[in-house]
Amino acid sequence: MTPLSAERIRAALHEVDAGPFGADLHFYASTGSTNDVLKELAADDAPEGTLVVADEQTAGRGRMGRRWEAPPGSSLLFSVLFRPDLPASDIYRLVMACGLAAAEACEAATGYRVDVKWPNDLQIGGKKLAGILPESAIMGERAAWVIVGLGLNVSQVFAPGDPLRETATSLRAATGQDVDRAALLAAIMARLNAWNRALAGEALLGAWRARCVTLGQRVRVETPGGVVEGTAEDITPQGALWLRDDAGQRHRIAAGEATLRTP
Repeated sequence: MTPLSAERIRAALHEVDAGPFGADLHFYASTGSTNDVLKELAADDAPEGTLVVADEQTAGRGRMGRRWEAPPGSSLLFSVLFRPDLPASDIYRLVMACGLAAAEACEAATGYRVDVKWPNDLQIGGKKLAGILPESAIMGERAAWVIVGLGLNVSQVFAPGDPLRETATSLRAATGQDVDRAALLAAIMARLNAWNRALAGEALLGAWRARCVTLGQRVRVETPGGVVEGTAEDITPQGALWLRDDAGQRHRIAAGEATLRTP
């Protein structure tokens, strides 16, 4: 796996139309968390599109405070800064934009279908390929800034006996192909630039729904108010899941407050 560097990333970005995404690039061979680095930059008025990339994270995290661990040099680990003209209730649409950008870029690089598992995972063949973590600062009813972090497995191979073998995958494990991480990152930024222009439109939600393998499935969701089990029916424009239980009652479950389980 070719090491990442700021020079290789800038050269790859130069070949695509990424707009503001990556114009302000901060690369680290190793850091605690790209989201944490970008929070400090956001507080110092970094512009929209600021991109923090690490070859290794020592304190990466996912949803609900879980750790995100990956061997050095095996993944794409990055965070992007947005300063969106969106109400705070709509910031999940940035998760959709980032997820779609990553899914489309991975498909273009490998030819393999990438699916969405609500609320924030990307999958190949039912196994986790990537996770997305949004964090934000809210002023009144608007988002002052939103950071979206993404960890994408690129070159890991999960050997027999590895506890992750049944639930996780990587581009290499799924396809047998080596993927250039700098070129893939640039392709993601180019697709993100396109989707960012369509944040408020129906196309974004339609594309997210079309990839979401959760819809139509029987699921069990753990929420602060208790466990809800039933059929996942739809996703709202704000990213919430509509779930119908066995009694026919419909539940609206916000993305940020639920853990999805398979019954």
